[in-house]
Amino acid sequence: MSQPVEKKEKKIYLIGAGPGDPKLLTLKAIEAIQASQAILYDQLVNPDVLQYAQPGANLVFVGKKKGKHIIPQDDINKLLVELAGTYDTVSRLKGGDPFIFGRGGEELEHLAIHGYSCEVIPGITSAAAAAAYIGLPLTHRNYSSQIIFITGHKKEDGDYSEFTSLDLHDKTAVIYMGVTALHEIVREMCRKEGNCELPIAIIENATLPSQRVIRGTLGNIVEIASHTQITPPALIIIGNIIKFMDRIEEVMK
Repeated sequence: MSQPVEKKEKKIYLIGAGPGDPKLLTLKAIEAIQASQAILYDQLVNPDVLQYAQPGANLVFVGKKKGKHIIPQDDINKLLVELAGTYDTVSRLKGGDPFIFGRGGEELEHLAIHGYSCEVIPGITSAAAAAAYIGLPLTHRNYSSQIIFITGHKKEDGDYSEFTSLDLHDKTAVIYMGVTALHEIVREMCRKEGNCELPIAIIENATLPSQRVIRGTLGNIVEIASHTQITPPALIIIGNIIKFMDRIEEVMK
């Protein structure tokens, strides 16, 4: 049996910074940021959030982009432990919510292995925020009663077969990190009969002043995305729930 881990008395926060708009940061997150002597933050954290850091705080950028990892995840884990050994209060700031495609679980586990407890402060995840900002409910009794969160970012093997059998009857699919693989995702989903007619929306820079939205069907969205030059960060929403937007536009005429 492994020996019990010695518990260390430090305050470590794992914070969801929300989808982009700094006004969507929670009050609890602000309090934790203000109390922190060291803060590790990601690419998707709005720089305006850092205004809450105390003067002299050690701000460490550990952002990652597709194909360009400034610091690999394993090194981020190690850095967290190193900072926890140096400072009494450390925050790890992550875009959206730390436990939804944010690798927060990996960081929590690594800290626990080294004897550090961690307080998790949830953030508004991009799916909820992006949909709300365009007036789109992710569930509605007339369109969708279930939500599927799925990542479009695959490992080296590039296997997208899980999208082939995705059944979106009475469901909404929200795909994180899927724009760069949009062609592969659409190709697989359209293998299922009837899927090519499903409506889709892509929201770029959700909740920010630069937010853009494109809409279409699985059958034509790749061409539309190419023409409009949609780029990450962007969120993909697929399903009949998108028809709700048509309904609102109709009644608002």
